[in-house]
Amino acid sequence: MTDISPKRKRREDLAPVAYARPVAQEAERTPETEPFWAESGAMSTGVPQVGDVIRRLRVQRGLSVRALAASAGISASFLGAVERGESDIALGRLALVAQALGHDVASLLGYSLRQSTPRFVEPATRGSRGAGVEFSAFRVPGSNLELLVAFFAPRSSFDDSITHAGIDVAYMAQGELVLVVDGVDHLLAEGSCVVWPSSHPHTMRNDSDMPAIAVGFTTETVY
Repeated sequence: MTDISPKRKRREDLAPVAYARPVAQEAERTPETEPFWAESGAMSTGVPQVGDVIRRLRVQRGLSVRALAASAGISASFLGAVERGESDIALGRLALVAQALGHDVASLLGYSLRQSTPRFVEPATRGSRGAGVEFSAFRVPGSNLELLVAFFAPRSSFDDSITHAGIDVAYMAQGELVLVVDGVDHLLAEGSCVVWPSSHPHTMRNDSDMPAIAVGFTTETVY
């Protein structure tokens, strides 16, 4: 899925980043080490159960408590206590665990730290991306993700080729389109899904006589 902002350009290093660093044992709480839910009262209704989330993601990845703790730079006994709900975890340490699991804090918790009910989102951008192209972008609260929806009339196309930060993902909900990345055409049939680095010039067009709809997202806020 493409984006209309031509100004944000940078090369993306898509290799996963993982590192471990020594972290001191739990000390007396300060504003820097206070658990992130402390402002609203400990573990109020609707706040995600952090230990359950960490355990589920760890098991899905086939990691032991010891392996995940080593990657995050915390002790295995402390991580085990967090998973069992016997210990709080400060935001800084949670960020290290999230990174070791391939997430940031917001995505690890699944939505937003204090949003437990569905929330309707208005489009951040809605309009034309070219003659016969209707485009909408929706910002996902609490994250850098943006949901993108594009309708292409027959024989229509985006009116520019752009680059931006992040990764693009597109799913063909109806019809077919041609995705052009670095000047190379890639045919997207209905029901197909494609991923590409947004830092490479890309655009889309509809060469067919039928309308097409693409739905996708970008991992960095652009609109």
